[in-house]
Amino acid sequence: MDRMLAIKDMATKSEKKVIEGILNAEKNELIYLSITELASRLKVAEATLVRFCKKLGYNGFQDFKLSLSKELGMVDSHSINSVVKRVAIQMTDAITETSRSISYSTCLEIAQHMIEANKICAFGVGNSSITAMEVSNVLARIGISVTATPDPHLQAMIASNMGEKDMVVLISVSGSTKDIIDVAEIAKRNGVKIVVITCYDHSPLAKYADYILYSTRREAAYEGGSVSTIVSISYIVNVLYNAIYEKLGDHAYERTMRAASSVANKSM
Repeated sequence: MDRMLAIKDMATKSEKKVIEGILNAEKNELIYLSITELASRLKVAEATLVRFCKKLGYNGFQDFKLSLSKELGMVDSHSINSVVKRVAIQMTDAITETSRSISYSTCLEIAQHMIEANKICAFGVGNSSITAMEVSNVLARIGISVTATPDPHLQAMIASNMGEKDMVVLISVSGSTKDIIDVAEIAKRNGVKIVVITCYDHSPLAKYADYILYSTRREAAYEGGSVSTIVSISYIVNVLYNAIYEKLGDHAYERTMRAASSVANKSM
């Protein structure tokens, strides 16, 4: 609150609108609003809110909201219940913000290529390898086979033997992971269709992409591999699953039932 009041006299017209709106808002409700909801209430653009938060010295809207919550006494770092709520808010907002950046028509195009591809691979390094493996696990339920490995050397070797009828899904939160960029270069040379899942549109990896799907949950420097980021990318993977299901039409149900039947006897 002090930071907002300190810049109020020098603020732009839009910023003053944001400051007045926040100061007059019901505080107990404010900290649970998504950036879309708050922007709508204040009648400003979401980009205006993001710029305002950064002007105050925060990494973004989420960072600002958590700080505001603590100041209002709504989030006590020593309270178990408040920690539970804080994590829930982070994850929910990560999915909500990502949902606004996803074009379902783009997902349908990717889905068609996946159905027609001879071979599909999903690669990531570090925590991104977790979601790369999820691509393999989720799509297996609908009869789409995806090769996934966390080993950068194997990734490069596999990509070197892929061709124009193949597809690779490359996952990197920063979009600047060298091992994944190396794989992208190899895949591009071979004419492989490249899908990039990242948080940054102007990253080095993005320039290799035929399709880009954005997770808007960007990490602060101290958050490497945050669960919220993994959740937002997991959401993207499940949107792709539904796009494939739609493209397969009547065959989708048959495929999912065959996959379900194959493991039906695994439960005691």
